[in-house]
Amino acid sequence: MSITIEPTKITHYYRTDAELQAFWIFCIVVAGKSSKTAAAAVNKMFKYVDKPFVFLRALTNKERLSLLKSCRTGQYNRINNAITDSLHINLRSCSLVDLERIRGVGRKTARFFLLHSRGEEHVVLDVHILSYLRDNGIKDAPKQTPQSDSKYSKLSKDFERISSKEFPNMSLANRDLTIWRRYSGN
Repeated sequence: MSITIEPTKITHYYRTDAELQAFWIFCIVVAGKSSKTAAAAVNKMFKYVDKPFVFLRALTNKERLSLLKSCRTGQYNRINNAITDSLHINLRSCSLVDLERIRGVGRKTARFFLLHSRGEEHVVLDVHILSYLRDNGIKDAPKQTPQSDSKYSKLSKDFERISSKEFPNMSLANRDLTIWRRYSGN
């Protein structure tokens, strides 16, 4: 069995456990890099694996780091820490807070996973959404994901307000993907 991450078909609410685990690893790896690069790394990592977490649990810390390097994920220590902390979490029932407690996982990664794997309505403030906000009159939208809770919350509300007018019949996940495609060229 081969698990494949396809960045243009990221929203899926009925993944198998193996697909959900691979998608979570993709969410961790994609932070700070292109979705195509991250997908290629994760697809290589799990090319011959049918149970990603079982496979990763069986590796020593040194072996996991070596795997990440051979798959060219970059950010090896951050990703390894996040994977290590994730291996015993229940991805079907964990909360946003649970995911944000994982070393190397922030607001954007946790929200991205929940939005595109469970349909939970969380705004993912990535560079594409922030560009969209600036193009739609939100001049104080930064170029990178804000670290402040209050700033993240304000911009999330701005996004929901603006995007729901432009895309009134779309889910938040579909609005997120539509804007990602528009701004990333995919």
